[in-house]
Amino acid sequence: MTRSKVKNLLLLKQIHKAVAQIKKGKLEKALESLDRAEKSARSSNSTDALYYILFTRGGILYSAKKYDDALETYEKALEVGGTLLEKDPENSDYQHYMGTTLSNMGNLLKSKGDAPRAAESYALSREIYEKLLVQDPENSAFRSYAGENLNNYGTLLAETASYADAEEVLKAAIEIYAKSLEEKPDNLGYQAELSTALSQLGNCLKQIGPERAEEAKEKLEKALEMQEALLNEQPENEKIKEAITLTRERLEGL
Repeated sequence: MTRSKVKNLLLLKQIHKAVAQIKKGKLEKALESLDRAEKSARSSNSTDALYYILFTRGGILYSAKKYDDALETYEKALEVGGTLLEKDPENSDYQHYMGTTLSNMGNLLKSKGDAPRAAESYALSREIYEKLLVQDPENSAFRSYAGENLNNYGTLLAETASYADAEEVLKAAIEIYAKSLEEKPDNLGYQAELSTALSQLGNCLKQIGPERAEEAKEKLEKALEMQEALLNEQPENEKIKEAITLTRERLEGL
């Protein structure tokens, strides 16, 4: 067996070990495994593996609320992802990598209170997923990530009082979720995502002013109807309960 094949096998083993440690909640051990995997990836020039390692490490650090370290890691991931795209610009997997990383960076920057940079990251992710969905409109993974990014982007815009932009972005998210739900009407995940986007849009319209109150009420009532139906299916789901409470609060005063 050649030395390069041995290195690749060792690298694969290190990555799988890190993933297993993440699933067990052993985040520090996972980070140690990823450090070793990164060294192996760099020494064997495994750019794809290096991107995945950096992306995974960024997620762990973000979950641990080590925001500065997570941001630095995501920036490295974007640099590596850019290298991959330079070599193969039409590769949809590489574009997907970049879109996901940028979306996660937006979430991270939003958590750090850096709204302008968060908005920039969300917008870049949106551009990538719009292109991907033109190329492959039936790809459920692309639609899911695109919708999540748009929902988070729209929420940020509403929180910064950019209501017109927020309305446009949230309507785009709703369109994506509605298409997914039309294809799989029993999918509880799609129902939850659509109800969240409707609630966000209703709140955005409410903030614009009294002239949009009826539209806001319509969206919020639809969101609440969907969320209550979801709770009947999953009566112990705390996230759904929280979503219902939030939507009801938004309906107050309308």
